[in-house]
Amino acid sequence: MAGWALLVSIIALVTFTRLISTIRFHHLRTKAKQGQPVIPVVPYWLPGLYHLFPILRNTADFPVEIIRKYGWERPIQFRAAGKRFNVFANPQHIETIYKNSRFLSARSITERASRNIVGIPSNIMPYYQADDSGMAAEVRKGSKVRQEDRILYQQVHTAQKYFAAPYLDLLVQRYTDMFGRDVEAMNIGTEWKEYPDLYRFCRVTSSRATIEAIMGSKILELNPDLVADFWTAKDAAPDFYRGLPLWLKPKMYAARERVVKAIRKWHDYAFAHGDHTLTEPGDPDWDPIWGSKYVKVRENYMLNMKPLTAHARAAEDWGLMFGANGNTPPVIFWYFFEALRDVELAERLMGELTPCFSEKAGEGQADLDISRLAAQPLLQSVYAEVLRLRVSILVSRMVEYKDVTINGYAVRQGEYIVMPTDAVHFNEEIWAQAGLSSKIPLSQFDAARFLDTLESGLGGLWIPFGGGDRMCPGRHVAKLEMLISFAHLFCHYEMELMPMDFDKVQCNRDYAAFGTLPPNIPVPFRIRKKGGKTHTG
Repeated sequence: MAGWALLVSIIALVTFTRLISTIRFHHLRTKAKQGQPVIPVVPYWLPGLYHLFPILRNTADFPVEIIRKYGWERPIQFRAAGKRFNVFANPQHIETIYKNSRFLSARSITERASRNIVGIPSNIMPYYQADDSGMAAEVRKGSKVRQEDRILYQQVHTAQKYFAAPYLDLLVQRYTDMFGRDVEAMNIGTEWKEYPDLYRFCRVTSSRATIEAIMGSKILELNPDLVADFWTAKDAAPDFYRGLPLWLKPKMYAARERVVKAIRKWHDYAFAHGDHTLTEPGDPDWDPIWGSKYVKVRENYMLNMKPLTAHARAAEDWGLMFGANGNTPPVIFWYFFEALRDVELAERLMGELTPCFSEKAGEGQADLDISRLAAQPLLQSVYAEVLRLRVSILVSRMVEYKDVTINGYAVRQGEYIVMPTDAVHFNEEIWAQAGLSSKIPLSQFDAARFLDTLESGLGGLWIPFGGGDRMCPGRHVAKLEMLISFAHLFCHYEMELMPMDFDKVQCNRDYAAFGTLPPNIPVPFRIRKKGGKTHTG
């Protein structure tokens, strides 16, 4: 009897909790509609635990699910592990949030990524956690962090500087040359050659060129297996981020350790045979030993940060490699997939590619005009649509320094703001209200969806790179690398997807919330070199 009584008591408790939390939610929602904006907590079953179990069950999709259930116009809140998460999916609110980014911080997310994905040792993590200096050029008022110890600021500011003009043009030209050389080295002739997996083809060719363009040739020469080990570790990103232990996932930790050891081997060689101090305007932008000025500047500021050991610096460069290759290869795959499955679209894209090549006098070759390539409307539209459809992230910020007000809604210091891209990118009502409705639903690919709309004019409606002062600094590099890869392969080679049910090719939701989603199954294809005039680039 005692057991039954306990069971009845538990059922009564959770039912009462659900009833009261539902009544409170709708009461506060009604007040918000009446002009008294309050962010209500969505209904829950377990007092004290709130929404912990739904979050643990599906971290990436839970915020999207509650937006779809309770509406997107006004923010809602869920709670777990003693923290409050305010979910925003209204594009106007999202724009306001980005404009107030100086009061917000991504520090907690960055710290977790540094600890779990990058693998910064636990005894060094307090150094990262102490950096409360903000993202402005001057140390935030009230912070005691010295300028030379601003590691989180340096990570963002340095990337923003060296992934923009004038360094961007030089970087993408190196990528163009290296990508073309690497594909040419695969000895693909005029006879059809079959490959079992288009995504693996894209990621190996593009990531190798990216690593060399940023980090130099020597790192790859010293470590022939680096690209393979990198992808073994990179594929485990969700498990790393969740903090799964070594004993449960030994292979992923072993792969990451091989990558870090390879980077340390490269560091040792580079210190002995190169010069990492050549970062002045008159110095070469790239050399085969250290790579780009960006890498040298990173090494210089890390050497001045005394807590960072040689292992920590190598781990940081694994993090650089991770970020530089995180989104570009899957974006390239989806771009090719959509173009190759639609012959008419492929022909239209080729029509925009052709004017981007200019004849080399007397050489029978043509140079790729990268600036012109990046301005072609259909190429840009397909790129924007691929990102809208295939990127899934939870853009997160913490209200760290002071309370903020978002369109009348107060968010307290210490609370989190969450903006799920899926809740915005797939919301038919939001797009219709913005005058961007289409005959093709948002759940499907539409090559022309962005033809008449510039990315910069979409505000909080198109947010695959986040926004504010923490907007992805590599977004321009990623776009140009994708377009260059597509242009090179489409103009040099004929490519065809092998017969299969294309509808079965979907996004792998295991990677939801971590950026561009890879495909769930391999996509076989065949490729052969075109005859006649060739193109360089």
